[in-house]
Amino acid sequence: MQNSLHFWGLTLLLVAASIANAQKISVSSPSKISNDIDRIKIIGKNDDGYVVRLSGSEETFQTYNSDLRLSLAKKYDFDKNEGYIQHVQLYKTGAIVYSLKSEKNYTLLIGQAVNGIFQKTGEVITLDTIYETKEVANANLRLQVAANQKYVLFYIPIFSGKQVQAMQMKVVDSELKSVYQVFVPINRSEKVMEYARALIDTQGNSLLITNTALQQFDATWIPKDKNQSITNFKINYGKKSFGDPYFEIDNANHQLLFAGFYDNQDGTGESAAYGTFYQRYDPTTGTVVASNTVALPDSFMRQLTGREPSVTNNRLYTFQLRKIIQRQDGGVGIIAESYIRDVRQEQSIALSVINPISNFRTVATFQYNDIIAFSIAPSGDMEWSAILKKRQYSEEDNGFYSSFFMMNQKDRLHFVFADDKEQATDISTFVLSSDGAFEKRFIVNKSDRDIQIVPKQGKQTALGEVVMPSIKRGVFKLVRLKYF
Repeated sequence: MQNSLHFWGLTLLLVAASIANAQKISVSSPSKISNDIDRIKIIGKNDDGYVVRLSGSEETFQTYNSDLRLSLAKKYDFDKNEGYIQHVQLYKTGAIVYSLKSEKNYTLLIGQAVNGIFQKTGEVITLDTIYETKEVANANLRLQVAANQKYVLFYIPIFSGKQVQAMQMKVVDSELKSVYQVFVPINRSEKVMEYARALIDTQGNSLLITNTALQQFDATWIPKDKNQSITNFKINYGKKSFGDPYFEIDNANHQLLFAGFYDNQDGTGESAAYGTFYQRYDPTTGTVVASNTVALPDSFMRQLTGREPSVTNNRLYTFQLRKIIQRQDGGVGIIAESYIRDVRQEQSIALSVINPISNFRTVATFQYNDIIAFSIAPSGDMEWSAILKKRQYSEEDNGFYSSFFMMNQKDRLHFVFADDKEQATDISTFVLSSDGAFEKRFIVNKSDRDIQIVPKQGKQTALGEVVMPSIKRGVFKLVRLKYF
């Protein structure tokens, strides 16, 4: 394929490296998780080290050096009426912490610069005013960071009763300077507006997308340049999408990308994916640049199900869209995973001979199974498909340790996962090349390193590097995989 050397083009600023032929795993020393901690998030990596945020009744930041030794554990000091960290943006050293501050009749969105040991430096900067309580603002405020990290977009709906009047959108730069603020009119029932997403490109232009009806969307393009006009346009695909819609900005081609699975045209029967769809828009004009749909190939359905394709074996029921990877040539890769949440009744009988009693309890089960991948050309045609077989089953845990983490390494993708955690003890990876070829590789036996990885919380920190948390029996460890 002509695009084999740059198929999986990263939208992150990563440095090119050679194809991975080997892998190395490193594990930090154990750290006991306090009962006050209810969430652990890997923020990323900078010159200070690998930064981890532990949230709960307090906010604590940990930094690990290149040897994964804990070099810092610092409680973040909020000033009076401050709280609810919204985002932590790392820079070469230090960071910006975005949080909320409550006032008498409103809430302030604030930014605070911190140094490499998370001590505050300089004055707190007020970025925006939100006329809601701090708790409501925390529940509704969303953000997007530009791929080059030069801009951060915050957006929050403005309500009037059960109506969404407008979307308040604020863009700031990496120096905490205001770039622009707009209020995009909505005037729509909160019940009708089930979808709203804002995007920002590397030049500071933003885009707001909201649904008006089933599979119909309003889009508003807001240019950074005040001399350019705001553009409003409609996105009406004409088919029902299967699963949540996927929108993203293609910074290389300056276009809006809309892709995913489509359902049957009449919408009758059980919801299912019959194929892939792909659209591109010029957001400055709202015109369609490319549009196409492709039904699931017979060869794919035959390989997936082991049965001949037919009118009842031509669709997907359990697969959910996980990732859309932008190709440098304008095409995309579509990644989905089979997910089944179910319940079953489990019977237990009291050990009483005289009066035995049968009790039943409801058990929630979670299955994360096969991964499927499709390569879509810029025209919208499907170039190849791949099926990566795995099985993960768990009970009463919301699939916390299941699913996978995907690492992008330019010409190949790595899908890191734990084999069926109820049975096996291996951590493995699928390596998928840009031509559709793949192989499964063993990484490590979990018991050998006494780890239990949480793949969905992993973070790619370099072209051939990913870090992810291990949480086992109340103990946290940082796990790093390096590919060479």
